[in-house]
Amino acid sequence: MKMVVKFGGTSVQDPERIKKAAQSIIQQAKKGYEIVVVASAMGNTTDTLTSLLKDSAKDRFEDKDYADFVSMGERISARLLSTTIKSMGFSSKYFDPAENDFPIITDSNFSQAKIFSPESKKKCQKIIEPLLKRGIIPIVCGFLGKSYKDGNITTLGRGGSDITAFALGNFLEADEVIIVTDAVGILSADPRIIKEPITLKKISVDEMGILAEGGAKVLHPQALKYKTDKMKAKIIHFQNGNLSTEGTEIIGAFKSKLILFKEKFTMLTVLGTEIFNTPGLLKKIISPISDNHISLYSVSIGTKHIGIYVTENFTQKSYDLIHPIVIEDERLKSVTLKKDIALIIARSRDFIETPGIIERITRPLAENNINIIEMTTIKTDILIFLEWKDRKFAYKIINKSLEEAGIVVTN
Repeated sequence: MKMVVKFGGTSVQDPERIKKAAQSIIQQAKKGYEIVVVASAMGNTTDTLTSLLKDSAKDRFEDKDYADFVSMGERISARLLSTTIKSMGFSSKYFDPAENDFPIITDSNFSQAKIFSPESKKKCQKIIEPLLKRGIIPIVCGFLGKSYKDGNITTLGRGGSDITAFALGNFLEADEVIIVTDAVGILSADPRIIKEPITLKKISVDEMGILAEGGAKVLHPQALKYKTDKMKAKIIHFQNGNLSTEGTEIIGAFKSKLILFKEKFTMLTVLGTEIFNTPGLLKKIISPISDNHISLYSVSIGTKHIGIYVTENFTQKSYDLIHPIVIEDERLKSVTLKKDIALIIARSRDFIETPGIIERITRPLAENNINIIEMTTIKTDILIFLEWKDRKFAYKIINKSLEEAGIVVTN
């Protein structure tokens, strides 16, 4: 078994926790595991270094100097952890981005560097793999990269150690990636806001990506693009001191999809006033529909209307349910419907990191005189409602547009 273990800042913030981290690594090494360790900066070291630089240089510094300075946190942490492991009788080697053998190769963006996967994978297989076969535990600085162009130190952005861990797991074809942090796993809510949230035992990559993009700080959303189906992954709390402990398991891998629904849809439009500033009005309209087990595929709100999409076989029933509400509420005036609507959903993690993706999709449709009735974008999903007669041609056009953007989709 080959595993990559990332220790977050709180996991290595003091000598006691560094020793606990080292002991947990050795515990697995004794079982025959090949282990690659990703080290974060100790505690709030990165914040401290950033403040020092800004207070001293008054923001008059180059990005290159910033990357070089804040890298000291991870570089110290990697050395400490490696030395601690060696003091316990095991062989270890730390990897510093200032040296030629650093395995994470990037572009020259000093503050938000992108990893060059082919170059990094080649480096990992040439340098890291032989060490693992010899029983040596590599300690790699998280968050940091080495510029392919000039060898300068780069950073992957805040939280970048997660990216380092999953990238290494991908390049080394690791069986498992473990994120050791100050959380017991993925919770049902923020424990700082909600009392006694529950810990989720499992979560899919898609779900984890949505949570991460929505503000959850447990895992960097860009890290998950390196996870494969075969790779196990979990998030555990550092206090356990045992890498075999349960936490939250992350299942699956990102797959870009383009879905053309077989069903026809109907758009019901409720016309009214004071739509935005009337609490409970939306609930009043859609509750009867959900109470009658009718699925809503999209709901949109404008200043003077609410749009609701249902499959065409529920058109009459939905209309009959909404109309009495329109009559009895003075803020609502009328309900109309439009039939023969198709739905295409494009789903990809790459949308978040692809500037202009909406224009790439909509421009070719417009050039082919295909009208979009409505488009909704929700993080990794783009929902496109259009005329039924245009659906197959539109599907081909969107598919081609995504391919030209470097996004390969499955059906």
